[in-house]
Amino acid sequence: MIGRGDIGTRVSNSNQTKISDGGFTADTEVLTADGPIQVAELGTTDRVLALNPTTKVVKPKSVVDVMVLNPPEEIISIKIRRSDIRVLPDHQIPYTTKGISYPRFTRAAELLDREYYRFINSWRDLDGTRLPQVDITDIVSEFEACVAFDCHGHTVRRILPDGCEPCRRNSHYGYFFDKETFQTYQNELEALGESVEIHAGRNHWRRPYRFDGDDFIEFLGWYITEGSVTWRRTNSATIQIAQKTPEHREQIENLLERMGLSEYSDDRSFSFSSTIYAELLDQLCGIGSENMHLPEFLWDCSAEQKRLMLRTLVAGDGHERGAYSTVSKRLVNDIVRLLVELGIKPQYHWCRDSWRVSLSRMEDGFRSSQNVSTVQTDNPVYRLTIEDFCLIMAGRNGKFQWIGVSNVN
Repeated sequence: MIGRGDIGTRVSNSNQTKISDGGFTADTEVLTADGPIQVAELGTTDRVLALNPTTKVVKPKSVVDVMVLNPPEEIISIKIRRSDIRVLPDHQIPYTTKGISYPRFTRAAELLDREYYRFINSWRDLDGTRLPQVDITDIVSEFEACVAFDCHGHTVRRILPDGCEPCRRNSHYGYFFDKETFQTYQNELEALGESVEIHAGRNHWRRPYRFDGDDFIEFLGWYITEGSVTWRRTNSATIQIAQKTPEHREQIENLLERMGLSEYSDDRSFSFSSTIYAELLDQLCGIGSENMHLPEFLWDCSAEQKRLMLRTLVAGDGHERGAYSTVSKRLVNDIVRLLVELGIKPQYHWCRDSWRVSLSRMEDGFRSSQNVSTVQTDNPVYRLTIEDFCLIMAGRNGKFQWIGVSNVN
């Protein structure tokens, strides 16, 4: 018979290193590569954001096991303005002090042995590889390339590589090639042509397709935070980026000019027409404000490019008090992950009609006499085993801190 606090479900692994007999309450959220997920919903297909306390490296790591325990006799609560943690008494709590910056560990039940603790407040950015350039012909599903030459007729035919057949020709704009032909002979066509652009087909705007990596990331940032796509009945679409602040308007104007995408502007917004770009933005960033998200390729980019994305989002829709608002829960999840990868502890909540994410850097700490207490629970608790690293970002009610797991595989 299993009593209170006994193990209800046990999974053993000979490769595991046991750290503690700790565990989280069911309402604890754990930050994963897909955003915050309640610990009770975690599975072995999830990857949590984990920290090596020695090297201060943060990486997504796989969940190896989630063990469910029956309700315990008591739970230790650590609650301050930016922290809300409930764990078993044996759970390992990492901390630093004013005089010692490297992390140490104590059991939650022994927190009263010391008065003042600091949470882990600094770690290394998760750096990737700088994205030097973006060619959207590698992303979009359908397009037609338009190549203008400084010669005509039979001369063009003679210089084209064998098998490189245009699908049509226009005396004003040049020769047109379908997607497959263009991608097969792209290097040759770019070397031979005076200019190369792409469009969705006849009667559609021709646009550039290759951009500096930083410019493309900044463009997506402005679109995610202040942009929209309007589709017409004629199968055409207009991309709009709203902005009234003079300083930011100048940034956007210069950006669109560098990218060759400037077309129309008034005192409230910038816009241009392109079916291809509308489909591209829907694919990379989501359809509609409720479904906006960061592009998946961003997670492989350099830390500086991730910071560029964050700066652009804040410039477009951030608040003076250091918060970002959005109606998209998926975008909230992405920004929370982005903050952790850039060394910032996230905090989020629902405020009236939108989600708000705190962007402030804080040196969090707590006093055991004021912020630590014992509480009762009738709910199960959950013991985690993850891959390689021993700390995860977890908490309740949208407040997160680095805290230990029970086992490392």
